[in-house]
Order: sequence, then structure tokens, then C-alpha cells
Amino acid sequence: MHAPTAVITNVQAEPIACALRDRVLGLGPGSGERYWRGVLLTSGGGVIQHDSEPAFLTGPCLAWLPWKQGQVLRVRAGCVGYQFSIDDQLLANALGHNPESADIRSLLDRQVVASLRDAPEPLADAMHAFDVIVREMRRPRVGSWTMVQAQVRAILVLLWRRSGGEDEVPQARGQAGRTLLQFRQLLEAHFRDRWPVQRYAAELGVSPDRLHDICRRELDRTPLQLVHDRVVYEARLRLERSTQTVEQVAGSLGFRDVGHFSRFFKSNVGVPPGAYRDRSTAPAGDGNAVQSLNYSDWP
Repeated sequence: MHAPTAVITNVQAEPIACALRDRVLGLGPGSGERYWRGVLLTSGGGVIQHDSEPAFLTGPCLAWLPWKQGQVLRVRAGCVGYQFSIDDQLLANALGHNPESADIRSLLDRQVVASLRDAPEPLADAMHAFDVIVREMRRPRVGSWTMVQAQVRAILVLLWRRSGGEDEVPQARGQAGRTLLQFRQLLEAHFRDRWPVQRYAAELGVSPDRLHDICRRELDRTPLQLVHDRVVYEARLRLERSTQTVEQVAGSLGFRDVGHFSRFFKSNVGVPPGAYRDRSTAPAGDGNAVQSLNYSDWP
């Protein structure tokens, strides 16, 4: 169970209420860490300003702003709504592991603005989710981390639906593109089950050679490399940010024993999992420290 203070360190959230003048909203804690921003405008408007062309918001709308240095959000007088900032860890946890996670994940590294005009039910759902996040942040208690994570997940699904993301999957680039999307959906759902490549190919209705050709052409990675990449990413994330023992991490990722997991991890990362955990907690200036994972490290 996470202590209530864990929410405070991973999330910032507040209502937006601009009465008589425009307001410039910060986009994170100013610590240099990567933060992602969710914005709901129920009325009024604003503009996202950065190096490229500004993006205008007109309420009611739901917006997603990936981390970008120097980005600011200016909301106009009379604007009402909510905003939150979350870090890599909460974003990864909110996405979870299911077939739709792969589709939503592809949406989140770009700026998205989805209109909620003439959509009373999604608007009401979004308002409820943001309201719960703000309330849990104001009075953290047992379960606040889980509650906030659940609301962020609901907001991501709303954003995906309203932005037309669910319609993009069947319209992917040709049959090869659809097969790749379906493979990544299956991988997201079953990477902990340690499926062999042949099992993924069979579920997709293609030969292993065909799946290999598609992955090499589209991503310059073999299917096995993609499977290993996903397992390694999850292992690193848990070693860095959870209190699970190495044995527990190995079991949660489907390895038959800790020795097998340690050999797999070392062959892909270069050091055993215990040493990796020690280095991940070392001070930043320590020559043995490893660079902490970011959400976008998993393609």
C-alpha cells in the first residue's frame, strides 16, 4: 500500500477559475523532470504556447499535453475547468496492461485536443474524474494513489475515444500495419505470460516468418527483440520503483526461477538485477548511477 504522500510527489492538480484576467498556468513542478498534463476546460478558452505554432482550446474540451521544454498554457478570463500534471510512473501505472493500452500509449506522446461540445455524458465523466483527482490531492489518505490512478486511466480512455483513436486501429496502414498493431496489443496483454513468438504468430493468424518480416520492416526489430524489450522495460521499472524483491519481480514477470531471470536481465542490460537496483538508487553524481526510466523509453 502506498502512503498518501506518494500521491503528492507524483501528481499536481487544481481547478481552473479565471475571473477577470487571463492566467498563465505552470506545466509541472519546475524540477526538470518530465511531466504530462491533462486539461479539461468546461467553459471559456485558452492557448498552448511553445516554439511551434500555438494551439487554441475552446471549451468544453479535453486536452493532453506531453512534456515539452518551455511550454505554457494561457487561459482566458472567465475560463473554468481543471488541470493535472503526472509523472512517468503514474502514467505507466494508469495505462496498465491490456490490449487497449498499446493503442492509448501511441496517442500520448503527441498533443491532443478533443472537443466535448454536444457530448454531455463524456463531459460529465471527465468532470467527475478531474474532481476526484483534485479532492484526493487536497486530502490525501489511504488509497489516494489508487484512486487518482483510476481516474487518470478513465480520462485517458475518454481522450482516446473522443480523439478518434479507437477508429484509427482498423484503418492502420495496410494489412502489415494492422498485424503490427494487433501484435503489440497481444504483447501488452501477455508479455508476463512468457509466450514464445510462435504463439503470438498463431494468435494473429500469420506465420512466424511473416511476423518477423513485418516487425523488421516497420520497427527494425525482430518480434523476439520486441518481446524482450517489453519484459526488460517492466523489470527495470519494478526494480527502480517498487519494493518487490528480485525474486518477486522474477515471479511477477513469469520466470520459472530467479536464476533464469537474472541471466536474462544481465544479458539484456549488462548487469544483474540486484546491481541494477543498487545503481538506480545511487546519487545522480555517482559514477555507478543509472539513468532512470522515462515512460517514453518503451516504444
